[in-house]
Amino acid sequence: MRNFQGSFYRVPESPLARFGLALLGIAILAVSFFVGLVFLAVAAGLAILAAIGLTIRNWLTGGRKSRKPDDLSVEYRVIRREQDRDRR
Repeated sequence: MRNFQGSFYRVPESPLARFGLALLGIAILAVSFFVGLVFLAVAAGLAILAAIGLTIRNWLTGGRKSRKPDDLSVEYRVIRREQDRDRR
């Protein structure tokens, strides 16, 4: 059976290289964090703009809906296949 421990990644022996890799890892995490903050800020800004737009639209239309809630016009036909089978 093969021993895979340490065969894929070996920690550098030099303390300077270890320090550099630690700094690189911290830098990557910081950049990822700030990119996430930018995306979050853009999403929040778009949500605020949409809310402002909907508020202005509601204000300009006077807060009325286009139809009254009790206006309902439908045509339908009830088909009862079970009763039709029984009649035959």
